[in-house]
Amino acid sequence: MFHTITAHPNITQAEHRALPFVSNTDLSNLKARLLGQPRTSNPQAFTFGASFHQAVLEPYIYTPPTGQLPPAQITLLEGLAATVRRQRYCRDLLYRGDAELSFSATHEETGLQVKIRPDLLVTTPRLGRRVLVDFKTTSCCDYAHFVATVEQYDYDRQAAFYSDVLQADRFMIVGVQKKAPHDIWLVELSADAATMEQGRKKYRRLLRAYVEQYPVGVLRNAWSSDTALETIS
Repeated sequence: MFHTITAHPNITQAEHRALPFVSNTDLSNLKARLLGQPRTSNPQAFTFGASFHQAVLEPYIYTPPTGQLPPAQITLLEGLAATVRRQRYCRDLLYRGDAELSFSATHEETGLQVKIRPDLLVTTPRLGRRVLVDFKTTSCCDYAHFVATVEQYDYDRQAAFYSDVLQADRFMIVGVQKKAPHDIWLVELSADAATMEQGRKKYRRLLRAYVEQYPVGVLRNAWSSDTALETIS
């Protein structure tokens, strides 16, 4: 499905977004465009998500987004990040995993170069199996409602896309409830073959549509606002 998988070590989020390859966000933007539902930027949501991820995954470089978010939102994101880092299973994943690594690869069918940046890549010590972990904040009231958002927000597509690029064995989502009691939910999408196949069909269809919409050489021009539109949930 993908070949020429290349690691891009030690690059920042901004440098990752600047790579001239197709991302999962690009696929979301294309889907919205094809459906006549263009995505609008939400700077506060982007800042909240980016800061939350940094506080969880890279606390050593975390800086409070003072002036970009209301104090109550900063307090919330820092509290959620602390809750995640204290939770036993998440603490173990964070200890064993590598955060914010960027990779690119070439999609065999279309020839498109793609890029991914999983929140966390865990490689098991004995068998060398790859486990991808993605952290998402949510306003859902319970676990069942959160699981129902997997298809709604195309988490199945992200799981299949990332897993296929890196030939990962497992893909897990850690859902973090924004409202009290601030529960943490673990959902292993790779445990459901039907979910992964559905996600695989989604990203393949969109990659084909991408080539049809944007000839080689002008692919990135259409997404000059990629950074502004990307929402880290």
